[in-house]
Amino acid sequence: MSKLTPTHLAILKSLGAQDGPTPVDQLSGLPASGAALVAHLDHLASRGLLTRTGKAIALTEVGQAALSEAPTKATGTAKSKPGSVPAPEPEPSEAKPDGPTTKKARLIALLTAEKGVTVPDLAAALEWLPHTTRAALTGLKKAGYTIDKLPPPEGSRSSRYKLVEAA
Repeated sequence: MSKLTPTHLAILKSLGAQDGPTPVDQLSGLPASGAALVAHLDHLASRGLLTRTGKAIALTEVGQAALSEAPTKATGTAKSKPGSVPAPEPEPSEAKPDGPTTKKARLIALLTAEKGVTVPDLAAALEWLPHTTRAALTGLKKAGYTIDKLPPPEGSRSSRYKLVEAA
């Protein structure tokens, strides 16, 4: 899965500020409109980051996780003008993310979702292929974790998985 673009981040942040499903025309500050916005929404929905029902859209738990893991500021290096004072370097303690840092910890955090999470949603959030995600679930089971397999959400064929007991 590719990284989130600034447009994707803006859409997800706008959805994150809403409470529940929201009509697209009520979102503010979106950098795209018309067909371009529809294409971005389709792309985010295909990655499991948002759901679309009619003209309303809502952020999924995977979308919330992706939004919380997204960088808060641009990571590109800007060229400085001659004679300008460079910005101070961040302290090492400020550069560390607040969330889980290992792949296993991120997987476990996603599996604690109240309603469970599907393999496609896990794969999208972790930027893994589906077979890698299924293998990671098997690895957790072999390590002593108890994972429940729940029925698929309505309109889906993908079962949901939820962490019941840690090893």
